[in-house]
Amino acid sequence: MTVTDRLEAALAQGRRFAERTGCRDGEVLLVTGSSVLPFETSGGDVDLVLLTPYDDRFRSFAERRHPERRTEQLANGYAMSYLDAGGEEIDIEVWPEDRVLAACRALGDGIRDADAVEADFTRVGGLDVKVGTDLFHALRCGVPAHGAERLREVRSAVPWRTYQAFKRDCALVNVRDATKGIPASLRVGRPDEAYLKLCWAADSLADGLIFHHGLSISRWKWRLRYLPLLEPSFGDWYREVRFTPQLAPEALDRHVGVLRDAWRRHAGTEPLSPEPPEPRLS
Repeated sequence: MTVTDRLEAALAQGRRFAERTGCRDGEVLLVTGSSVLPFETSGGDVDLVLLTPYDDRFRSFAERRHPERRTEQLANGYAMSYLDAGGEEIDIEVWPEDRVLAACRALGDGIRDADAVEADFTRVGGLDVKVGTDLFHALRCGVPAHGAERLREVRSAVPWRTYQAFKRDCALVNVRDATKGIPASLRVGRPDEAYLKLCWAADSLADGLIFHHGLSISRWKWRLRYLPLLEPSFGDWYREVRFTPQLAPEALDRHVGVLRDAWRRHAGTEPLSPEPPEPRLS
């Protein structure tokens, strides 16, 4: 299924849901999931995110929260439900609009340095890092089935340069640590351990470069699909590291040099194309 076909099918499904539930003025209903990713996938997984300024609307979903990740939902102030869409089950996350705007404000302004990143490693926008990443991924990549104009307004409240740089530098801190950890393992004669650290660093560097290039990733399983959107030389290096065991000390030393260079070149810099593209409506 092509990107266009998948998106059109997902949008049609999202709009049917918006009509059935009577989306109100001021609400935003976003189509997310694999249907809006910037590359072809084999399926058309559709997830929905609803931003609502209405307390009664949020309560109606919160009263029928799905038990999955219930503690996470309560701690971060959102509700997750499963809805029947013509015999097919669809995930929907429902967020009070004021909670979303508070997360935007909490990101602050300006590019954070590595010390500030480490001080707030498990939080993003005042939310658990996974929850915050999913939310801002939806705001950046989601396609509106309802409320396109309000989505533009909410997006304008997000300091995207800060967010993209923060997500990149969180990943690059792992890269920096690996430049110390890999040699430490080699010094005690554990190239196998050093290679595991290299794999972790390569995954982290891939994610960091995805955010640096104005993209967004919320699920590791799609990492390989993003590689063609980055520099070709990085994709070649990543595949060499991840698919061919690198146990020779000289090879590991060479890869440490790649990691060190990436940390020095990218950490704390201005991310590329930080502002999200205009929402696709068809």
